[in-house]
Amino acid sequence: MGASTAMYAQWAVGMLEALERAPAHDPDEDALASRRAEFRSAVAHLLGEARDPLSIGVVGEFSAGKSLLIEALLGMPGLLSVSHVPTTGNVTAIRIDQSSDGEPGPSLQERAVVYCTAPETAELMAHLHGRLQELAGLEGLGERELGELGAARPGPEGWQPLVDWCRRYGLSAQGSKMSAVAEETLLLHGAYEEGAPLLGRRYDLSDAQAKQAMSLPSVPRERDGGWDRRGTAVPGSRIPDDVLAACVPLIRKVELRVRVPRTVWDLGDVGALTLMDFPGLNSPKSGVRDRFLSRRELRDIHTVLVLMNAQRGPVASEQDFFDMLREPTADGRERRSDEELRESILVAGGRFDQLPVDDAAGLEAALLGAPERLTERRLLGQKDTGVLDDIVEASQSLLPAGQHKQLILVSPMVGLAALRASGVLGGEGADGTRARVREAGSDTGQPVLTGLWARVADRLEADAPVSGLIRALREYAHDGGLRLLRGELTAHAREHGGTLKSSAVRRRAGAVERARLALITAERSAHPETEYPPAYQEIQRTLHATRQALAALREVLVLERATDGARGDDALRRHLVDEAAVAVAAWPQWKELFAAVDRERHLVVAPHATEGDADFAQHVQDELALLGLFTQEPAAAESDPAPGIPSGPEELLVAFRASHEALLALVHDRIRAAYEARLDDHADSLEDLRRDWIEITAEEQRRGKLPPPRRDRLGALIATTNPEWYRAELRQTVPPQPDPADVDAGFPLRLDRCFPWHPDQPEDRDPLERHVAHVVRMRRELVAALVDLVHGHLAAHQAEFARQAGKALAQGERYVNATDTPELLLSGLRGDGAAQGGAPLDLAARLEAMPLPRPSARPGAARGGRTSTVKGPAQQPTALRKS
Repeated sequence: MGASTAMYAQWAVGMLEALERAPAHDPDEDALASRRAEFRSAVAHLLGEARDPLSIGVVGEFSAGKSLLIEALLGMPGLLSVSHVPTTGNVTAIRIDQSSDGEPGPSLQERAVVYCTAPETAELMAHLHGRLQELAGLEGLGERELGELGAARPGPEGWQPLVDWCRRYGLSAQGSKMSAVAEETLLLHGAYEEGAPLLGRRYDLSDAQAKQAMSLPSVPRERDGGWDRRGTAVPGSRIPDDVLAACVPLIRKVELRVRVPRTVWDLGDVGALTLMDFPGLNSPKSGVRDRFLSRRELRDIHTVLVLMNAQRGPVASEQDFFDMLREPTADGRERRSDEELRESILVAGGRFDQLPVDDAAGLEAALLGAPERLTERRLLGQKDTGVLDDIVEASQSLLPAGQHKQLILVSPMVGLAALRASGVLGGEGADGTRARVREAGSDTGQPVLTGLWARVADRLEADAPVSGLIRALREYAHDGGLRLLRGELTAHAREHGGTLKSSAVRRRAGAVERARLALITAERSAHPETEYPPAYQEIQRTLHATRQALAALREVLVLERATDGARGDDALRRHLVDEAAVAVAAWPQWKELFAAVDRERHLVVAPHATEGDADFAQHVQDELALLGLFTQEPAAAESDPAPGIPSGPEELLVAFRASHEALLALVHDRIRAAYEARLDDHADSLEDLRRDWIEITAEEQRRGKLPPPRRDRLGALIATTNPEWYRAELRQTVPPQPDPADVDAGFPLRLDRCFPWHPDQPEDRDPLERHVAHVVRMRRELVAALVDLVHGHLAAHQAEFARQAGKALAQGERYVNATDTPELLLSGLRGDGAAQGGAPLDLAARLEAMPLPRPSARPGAARGGRTSTVKGPAQQPTALRKS
C-alpha cells in the first residue's frame, strides 16, 4: 500500500470510528440520518478500495468466453457459470491470493453475495424511468400516458407512481422494448418489497447458490412465502435459497475468494489480484439493470482486459467499454484522463482455437511453403487470418498512440488441456474437470491448430524477429496463451498497479472530502447550539498540522519521495565508484606488480628463485662477515614468486573482502547523512509544532488541573514533534550484514587459474598475456565488481534506515492519529472555554478534526503547509490563548 493510499485508508478508518462514537441523532431527523448513511457508505467504499488489491475487469461481448477464461487462468474449471449461450448476469469479483507451499491445488475459500444499497436501488429505479421515457416516445404512446410517466419520476418519497404506471401502461405492448423495461421495473420493485432488509448487506453462499447468483436472473413473478422480512438473516450468514431467488434483481455483485499455487499462477511480489467477470454487452438476455450495474462497477476498476472473440472478430462493444470508463460517476469523482484509461487497458483475442480457418493445409502452404520471407503483413493478409488482422487493428485502436502492448491470443480449452496434462487439475473425475472441459468445448467445430501456429512463430522469428505476434503465437501453442496472459497481468499490476490504484483512491477521497464538508454543514445546521472557543480551533489546527508534518516526514524518510531522491542516489553511486577505485588502487600488490614491469616490453616479469641463488646468498654472507657486520644464516631459496607480487587471484581475495567491508561502512554513513539531511528539511516545522503543543499544554494547566489521560496525550504530542528523537533513532540503525559467500561469489577473477607471470606457466604461453594492460584491466574488473556488490546492498541499507524511521514515526503516529485524541484534547472545551465534564464531541467536531490528507512529496512542504494551516491568515486564536 503506497503512502497516499495508506493515509487515505487511515483517514477512512478514523471517520468510520467517528460515526460510531458520535452521539446518536434525534429520531425525527430522517434527512440527517440519510446523510450519515450515505457518508458511511462512501467512506466504506474508500476504505475498501484503499485496502483491496488491484482490480482487473474482464470485459467483452457476450459469449466471448470471459468466464471460461477466468476459470482456466485459475485452474478451476466449474468455478463460474459457463455455457455456449450468454449466462453471466451479475458482476462477479474473484479475489486471488497466493496459496502456501504444499497446498495441492487451487481452492475456493469464500462465496458471498453483496446487495445494492438503498441509494443504489433508488438510482437504478431512476435509470429505469429514464429508459422508459426514451422508449415510450418511440412506441407512440399518447400525451396522457407520457405526461403520467414524466410525473412518475422516482424521488425521495419512493417510486410507487412508476410501478403503477408500468402496471397500467407499460405491459400493454407485449414483446416491445418498452414492455421489457417495464417488466424489469416490476421485478425490481417486487424484489424490493420482498427483500428490502437485505439492502447494503453481504451474505455467504453455498456453491449452488453462487452459481445461481452469477447467472442471468429468471425470477418468477409469483412467489410463495418461505421468508419473513421481519426476521432478516444476520449479515455474513447463509441466506435461504428462496430468498436468494426472490431477490436476484437486488444483487449488486457476487464475491469469490480463491487461492492458487505458484504452479498455476505465480503472483510474485504482487501478492493478490481481483478479477471482475462482467456480463457481456449486446446480449439479448441482458437487461437494463445488468448494464446499469456493470457500468457502475466498470468505473471502479483499475485495469481492463478487453477480450475479443476470435471466432466472430471484434465488434463495436469493445469501444463501448472504453466509453463507459470515461463516463462521470454519480458520487462526484473526477474523471480519469484518456491517457490514464488507455494505459490501463490490456487486449486479448479469446477463443483463438475457434479462429475461422477454412483450409488449414492451404494456409500452412501459403505461410510456410512459399520461398519469400514471412512477415507480419503476409501473415495477416491471408484469407483465413482476416479475423486475426481485425483483432490486431482493433487492439491498437484501444491503446495510446504510438504504444504497442503485447497482444495475447488465448484459448481456455487449450490451456485447461495443458493444465490437465501437467497434473495440476487432477485425474479423471476430479471435480468434474474432464466433463467440464468437454462441455465447454463440445461445439467448437474447429480443429486446434496449435502445431501450425508454433511453426508460424518459428518462421516469423527467423524472417521478422521484431514482430509482436511471435510471442503471442508461440505462447498460444504452449498452453493456450494462459502463461503469457498471467505474466502480462502480473507485470502490469507490478508496473502500473500502484499508480493506477493511487489515482483511483485519490479521486474517491476527493468525493468523500466533499461529502464530509457537506455533512459537517448539515450537522451544524441541525445543532446550532453547539459552540467552541478559539482554543478549540487552535488545538484542532495544530493537531491537523502535526498529522500533515508526520505524513510528509514519512514520505521522505520511509517512502523516499524526496525531490532530490534520484539525484541523491546518482551522487551516491558516483561517489561509490570513486571510493572503490581509490580502495583498490591502495592495495600493496599493485605497487609490486607495476615495479616488476619491463619498461621496454611493458610485460610483467616476476623474479623467481634460480639454482645459483643459494651460492650467491652465501657469498653475500661471507662478504658481510669480512666487514665485521652482523649477519644471519642465509635463508633457503624459494621457488615461489618474490614477496608482494601475487601469483594467483586468491592472494587478492583477502584485500577484496576488506575493501568491500570498508565500502559498506562508507555507504552506511552516507545514507545516514542523507536521511538526517531530509530530517533537517522538516526540523523547523517540527520545532514550531513542538512549541505550539508546549503553549497549549501551559494554557490548559492555567485553566485548571489536567486529567492524567489528557496530560499524557499532550506529552506524547510534544515528544512526537521533537526532531532530535528521530535523529537519535536514525543513528541507531544497524547495517545489514551481507553473506560472506555472496562476497566471494562476486569476486571477478577465477580462483582456479593462476596469473600469467606465475613461474609454473608453460613456456609456450603467449608473453603478451603478461602485458601491463592486462593488469590495468584486472584492476578495473575488481573495481567494477566491488561497485556492483556494494551497489546491490544499497537497497538493503536504505530499507533498514526506512524501517528504523518508520518504527520511530509509528510511535508518534499511534497517538497523533488515534481516534480518541480529538476526544481527549477537545471534549473538555465548550463555549466559555472551561471544562464541561468531558462531554462527548458531536459528529461535526469529530469530522472537522479529520480533514483530507494531502501527501507532500517535497522537502519543506510540511513547513509551508503548516504556515497556512496552523497559524492561518487570522491570528485571533493564538492571541486569545496568550492573553
